[in-house]
Amino acid sequence: MNKIKLYILVILSFTFFIISKANAQCCGAGNPVSGFGNVSGLPFKTLLIGSSYKYSYSDQYYSSSDKTDISPDKSYYNFVGFDMAYGITNRLSVRADIGYFINKAKIYNIEGWSSMKGYGLGDAELSMKYAVVKRVLKKFDIIPGIGVKLPVGVFDQVVDDVKLPISLQPSSGSLKYNVNVFVFKGINKHSVSFRAFAEFANRIQSDNFDYKYGNLYIISAYGSFSINKKLNLLSQLRYEYREKSMRENQQNVESSGGQVVFFIPQVNVMPTESFGISVYADIPLYKYMNGTQLSNKFAISIKLSKSINFNKNCEPQKI
Repeated sequence: MNKIKLYILVILSFTFFIISKANAQCCGAGNPVSGFGNVSGLPFKTLLIGSSYKYSYSDQYYSSSDKTDISPDKSYYNFVGFDMAYGITNRLSVRADIGYFINKAKIYNIEGWSSMKGYGLGDAELSMKYAVVKRVLKKFDIIPGIGVKLPVGVFDQVVDDVKLPISLQPSSGSLKYNVNVFVFKGINKHSVSFRAFAEFANRIQSDNFDYKYGNLYIISAYGSFSINKKLNLLSQLRYEYREKSMRENQQNVESSGGQVVFFIPQVNVMPTESFGISVYADIPLYKYMNGTQLSNKFAISIKLSKSINFNKNCEPQKI
């Protein structure tokens, strides 16, 4: 019982730290980028089910790497995600996830302007990973993957006869493709790993928008530290580069895209071998925003994971 209380205290302490210190990118159309560190494959016949929640609040504009004197608008969202992954073989695994915005709002600091709020189903993603190198004894893996993000949710949303801007649409409205590669090296009970990721968006031509999101490129480095069998700390350093978006006639959206370097601390608690709780934050060490853009003040996320092992010869999947 004392250990359970200790794990709960760790999660609560980390949560309060996030609320006071964390920052992240501002909201945009479609599901937010996940900061969770579990990007490896799965063992044969292992099913991993997860649900997550993210709250984000924004009230500061940035131009280049500086805060502006613009009287700030406010923006926030409450987002829940659901995902499922399965190990088809010891090398090949597949994953599916989908998200829902409970609300996604912007409050304008301009007299006479009303607040705007969207809600509804976001995007769905299907992905596949294959371990081209898997050395169990040396604890070394190289796992490339591919994925497609489907705009299955609400887009072109109109609320109270007002067309919502693209940043408040629950779904991105764009079919996107991604490629990535994950490299893992275990060191005793700890590990280091690296990931490179690229996402390419198709142009949107809907009733209300003719638009193309800028392509996204991410490079991440991870360090995992096991305190004991039930408590694990993960730190991630992530660099994101997003190209400028484009309107009709290939016209660049000047206040879009940019570069951000994040430090992402994460706490993983495993009350049992098959059930885990994770809490994480995105803390920017450096930002460079093209033009002038609204940037988040803080964001907090929590995830619950449950693994089911249908192959009795394999150990349960860790977070």
